[in-house]
Amino acid sequence: MLWSRWKHSGGIFFIVASSVGRTGEFLAAFVLETYGVEVHHVDRAGADLWCKVRGSIVPVEVKSASRPRGAGENRILRYQFTIGNQKPLWFCFVALDRKLVLMRPGSEVLTKTVRVHPEVFTEAEQRRTIEDFLNSC
Repeated sequence: MLWSRWKHSGGIFFIVASSVGRTGEFLAAFVLETYGVEVHHVDRAGADLWCKVRGSIVPVEVKSASRPRGAGENRILRYQFTIGNQKPLWFCFVALDRKLVLMRPGSEVLTKTVRVHPEVFTEAEQRRTIEDFLNSC
């Protein structure tokens, strides 16, 4: 039941941590499909999605955050994504509260933690990074 994946606190519903990743995977698949990408949801090491672009299958690892959180001494709000040991060809970073995604080549993700300022998650940046993804395949 969907509601079992939500927690109620102070009049606001939050997605519990175990559902954040899966929710992000489905949002990423939906967004990519709106750009004409054939997407298959898989549960494999190093890939959450297989994207068919111009006849090639491209593995994509999805990383999701429900909202930005404060970090550091100044408590600057950022989306934070933890990267495992896998090195997929592409990452898809998802900001669930904004319903936006950003694509990044795996070769550009060099740290175990990726922090992204909320202002970076825009429709224009989403479009640009998806176009970069499509053009690279």
